[in-house]
Amino acid sequence: MLDMDEVKARLNGPASLVSTIFKDDYTLDLEAIERNVRFMVQRGIGQRAGFLIAPCGDGEYVTLSPEEHRQVVEAAVRGSDGAVAVVAGVASTDYRLAASLAENARQAGAVAIMFPPPFYYPLNEDAVVDWYERMAASVDIGIMAYDQAWRGSFVNAFVDSHCLGRLLKIRNVIALKHSGLSDLIDEYVMIDRHHDRIAYIDSSAGYASTTAHMHGAAGFISGLAPFWPEFELTYWDLLQAGKYLEAERHHMRLFPFIARFHHGAEPGTIEGFSSITVLKAALEHVGLTGGTVRPPFRTLNAEERAEVFAMLKEAEVPRLQAV
Repeated sequence: MLDMDEVKARLNGPASLVSTIFKDDYTLDLEAIERNVRFMVQRGIGQRAGFLIAPCGDGEYVTLSPEEHRQVVEAAVRGSDGAVAVVAGVASTDYRLAASLAENARQAGAVAIMFPPPFYYPLNEDAVVDWYERMAASVDIGIMAYDQAWRGSFVNAFVDSHCLGRLLKIRNVIALKHSGLSDLIDEYVMIDRHHDRIAYIDSSAGYASTTAHMHGAAGFISGLAPFWPEFELTYWDLLQAGKYLEAERHHMRLFPFIARFHHGAEPGTIEGFSSITVLKAALEHVGLTGGTVRPPFRTLNAEERAEVFAMLKEAEVPRLQAV
């Protein structure tokens, strides 16, 4: 039986979002996933701090077959030589399939799953709690509950402390991925009350990660670590040292890039692109493999890639080789 306290302790620092790399025919490029993970690990992810989420939302996990899902987890584990905690994103409206994906991920080397409530249906608090209880009873693996308040009123059950308190009675629930931008007061109350029990992982794209850390957050979701791990680890070191103003100023270096693709486009520029697409372009910019994306997304064209590359160059993101 997994030691859930030990799993929780490994979930700290930058939660690095591993892109799922596809070839031009949309088949998996497992060697590229492994190389990209090794790049992060060699530069400190999982050594100084940090862990991996593979696959994840920005890793197109809802487009993967069960076999592909297992293969992505295995590639991430291989890329880190099994030394870095891997959290596997698991999502489905069928708890049986979700449990099967979770068990496969456990066997492939994942220590936890990132697990949202099922999509499509409006859910109340009892339904959400039942969802997590079923998973916990099915698989001996850590569970990172994934609050998706951006889905609106369809799933808002555990944005508040009451439902989270119920979820924390479940042994396997050892982490919460949450963005409190819609209600920062409630977010800070949750962290203050429960940070000893769970690893609270801020998912605000960096906008609230500094103040979340002040209240006891264990880490933050990072789309930047896969292409600039040193940047995010420096930010984490500043947070851990309590140098919060310096940490904010450091993170501001890439805020224009983050904001540009999180809050829509300026007139005459690209708009409507998922961070999935942009982060793959960022991988290409530094000399890693980004590859194509699966529908319904599309790969950026030359003009759009040039815009992404220009912003990264302005931020002085280091490159491995010419692209």
